[in-house]
Amino acid sequence: MNYIKQILNKIKKSAVVRNSSWIIAEKIVQMVIALFVNRAVASYLQPANYGILNYGASIVALFTSICTLGLNQIVINEIISKKEEQGNIMGTSIAMRMLSSALSVVMITILVLVLKPGDGTIWLVTVLQALALFFDAFNTIQLWYQSRLKSKYITIVAFMVYAVVAIFKIILVILKLSLIWFAFANTLTSALTMVLTYALYKKQNGPKLELKRDLAKPLLSKSYHFILSGIMVAIYGQTDKIMIGSMIPDMASVGLYSVATTITNLWSFIPSAIITSFRPTIIEAKERNNELYIRRLKQLYSIILWLNIAYAVFITIFSNLIITILYGEEYMGAKIPLLLAVWSGGFSYVGVARDTWLVAEGYQKYSKWFSLMGCITNVILNLILIPVIGIVGAALATTITQVMTGLIATLFFKDTRISTRYVLEALVFKFDNKQTT
Repeated sequence: MNYIKQILNKIKKSAVVRNSSWIIAEKIVQMVIALFVNRAVASYLQPANYGILNYGASIVALFTSICTLGLNQIVINEIISKKEEQGNIMGTSIAMRMLSSALSVVMITILVLVLKPGDGTIWLVTVLQALALFFDAFNTIQLWYQSRLKSKYITIVAFMVYAVVAIFKIILVILKLSLIWFAFANTLTSALTMVLTYALYKKQNGPKLELKRDLAKPLLSKSYHFILSGIMVAIYGQTDKIMIGSMIPDMASVGLYSVATTITNLWSFIPSAIITSFRPTIIEAKERNNELYIRRLKQLYSIILWLNIAYAVFITIFSNLIITILYGEEYMGAKIPLLLAVWSGGFSYVGVARDTWLVAEGYQKYSKWFSLMGCITNVILNLILIPVIGIVGAALATTITQVMTGLIATLFFKDTRISTRYVLEALVFKFDNKQTT
C-alpha cells in the first residue's frame, strides 16, 4: 500500500503529468462536445457528402508534412538548448512554413484537378480546407509552450476555438447550408487558433519573432530527414482514403472509412499529449543521465501501448453502440474496418514517440527509411486489397503497415535495432519508485 502511495505522490508532483493533464482535460471536453456536433454534421451531410469532405481533408493532410518541414522535433530541441535564440528560431521556422504552405496550396489545386477533373464541388471543398495550411504555420509558437511544459495556455486556446467552431457547425446544420460552409469551418479553426495563440504569446512577452535567413539552412539540414519521413507517413496515412475515392465510384465509401479511422483516432489526444510532455524531459535526460533517459523512453512506450490495448478492447466490445451514438445507423458499414484499424494505434504512436529517440541519438536519417517501408507496404496492399474487399481491405492494409513501421522497420538497421527491444521490453516495463520525472 505504501508503495502505491509513493508512486501516486510522484505522479502528482510530476511536471510531465501536470502538463499532460491540461492537454488531456481539454481534449476530453472537446470529445464530449464532438459527441453531439459530429453526429449532427454526419447525419445532415449523409455518407456521400461526408465522404467528399473527408476526401478533400485527406488530400490536404497529404501536404501537411511538407508544410511543417519536419521542424517540430528539431525546433523543440533547438529552443531548449539555445534559449537566447528562441525568437529567431521560431520566427525563421514560421516564415519557412508559410512559404511551403503557399507552394502546397498550388500543388493541391493541381492534384485535385487531375484526380477529379470537372468536379467543381470536390475542388472547392479541398481548396477551402487547404487554406488552413497558412494559419497552421503559426502553430510553431505552441512548441515554445511545450518546451517550457506550459501546455495549459495552448489547451485553453484550443478549447475556446473548438467551442466557437462547434457552435458555428451547429448553426450550419440548423440553417441547412451547403457542404462548402463545412469546408470553410475547418479552415476557420486554424485561423482562430493562430489569432488567439499569437495574441496570448504577445501578452506573455514571448521572445520577439524574427526571420534570420542564416538559420534556415541549418534547421533544414537537421529536419530534412523528417520532411521526407513526414511525406511518406502522410502518403500511407491518407492515401487509403484517396485511393478509395478514386477506385470506388461511390463517395459514401470514403465517408464510412473516415468514420472508422476517426473512431480509431478518437483517443489520439491522449498519446499525443503524453508524447508532447515527455519529449522535453527525454531530451534533457539524455544530456545528464543515460539510465534515466532509457527509463523515460520505456515508460513512454509502455504507457502508449497499454493505453491502446485498453482502448482497442473497449471499441471491440462496444463498436455497434459507439458508431450508432456518434454517427447513426447509416454509418454501420464502418464496423469491420474499425475493428481492424483500432488495433494498429499503439504501433502508430510508438512510431511518433520514437522520433524523439531518433533526435536524441542523432539517428534522424533513419526516419525516412522507416516511413518509406511503410509507404510502399501500404500502397501495394491497398492496390491489392481495395478492389477485392473494399474499405475492409484498406483497414487491413493500414494495420499491417503500422506494425511494419512501429516495430519491424527498425530491425533492418544495426543502429536502430535496440529500439525494437525497447518497445518489446516496454510491454513488461515495471513502474517502481525510482525517479521517473
